[in-house]
Amino acid sequence: IYHLQHGAIEGGVSKMWWNIVPHMITAVAEHGGNFTSCEYAGVTFDGAANVPCDKLRAVPSLPGAKKVLFSSYYQGTPDACFVHMVYDHIPERTGMDHGPGSEYWPRIDNLRHAGGFLSISKSTTDDLCELYGMCDPNYIATSDNRAAPIFRPASASAIEAFKAVHGITKPYILGVGKRYGYKNYDIMWEGIHALPQRMKDKYMVLLLGEEETTDHGIEVLAVQGVEEEHMPTVYSGAAVFVYPSKYEGFGMPPVEAAGCGASLILGPFHRDRMHHVFGDLAQYATTAEEMTAALLRVDRGEVAAKELLIERAKLYGTDTRHGWNEVAKDYLEYMLHGPFRTHTLSGRHCVPLVDDPDDCRFETTEHSIRLAD
Repeated sequence: IYHLQHGAIEGGVSKMWWNIVPHMITAVAEHGGNFTSCEYAGVTFDGAANVPCDKLRAVPSLPGAKKVLFSSYYQGTPDACFVHMVYDHIPERTGMDHGPGSEYWPRIDNLRHAGGFLSISKSTTDDLCELYGMCDPNYIATSDNRAAPIFRPASASAIEAFKAVHGITKPYILGVGKRYGYKNYDIMWEGIHALPQRMKDKYMVLLLGEEETTDHGIEVLAVQGVEEEHMPTVYSGAAVFVYPSKYEGFGMPPVEAAGCGASLILGPFHRDRMHHVFGDLAQYATTAEEMTAALLRVDRGEVAAKELLIERAKLYGTDTRHGWNEVAKDYLEYMLHGPFRTHTLSGRHCVPLVDDPDDCRFETTEHSIRLAD
């Protein structure tokens, strides 16, 4: 049973589930199971039983003697086996309000009630242990998030056309998204400030997002409203992609950039918590001094080969064999088999949905998942 709490298919969370759930529906239906979507705000899924759900009150009456519920945004129920989707612990790690009454409290409060967990990344799983003492990996299905398969190198003509439209005449240092607080862009600006003047004259900064109001001694262009379908061109044209974040759930933009062959300068989050994603293929900067040094290496061409970055990104979604279908496989197998925390309020309803532990194991295909031999 899937519950989409927010009706609009926009933003990272909804986009993720919009791509994962259809793989689950197909696999369950093909092998005699029932997949129900608790319909919210008119969003339906082909192949599922789409049932209107008013705050999950309908869950007890939904078909099936054995049920597992997972929700897009922290909502649980004491009336069925609830497996808790956990994306990140940004509020706890960055000092945001996460107490009773906050937007994040349902996630935190429901941790103690869940029968098990679906985790978006190794970092999130590590935090379940470090922050809440939930350290048994058997109760957590961890599957690093994925990028869309559109993130591949753009043609030279597409890159030149994009530059011409926006009046870009210099190699550009690229930043995307919001730049507040834990996104840590101060070290980028401070690192740029310390560059020799020849580099400030040679390069510019391209921001996809809000205007930058501070003068940093380098040309800065902010562009808004770039559709996802055009993002591969933006990434492909970058001299380097800078993503200095201190904390994320998974951190999708670096994978998107790598899929397009862009060199990477990443921050503490990727260095300390998700180093396995890029390893030595990225540069890491946690201080302004390290940022300056990394940018100088970019200028000297001391960066990972584009081909290696593109190959690494294939493991995280740019190759459809390792896309959201792989996440669907990992999550679905856990919900079918467990094991579950049967001592909790929702976990007391949890039992494996199949009797044979070797039954209903899946493998990925080029575009979906299928029953393993």
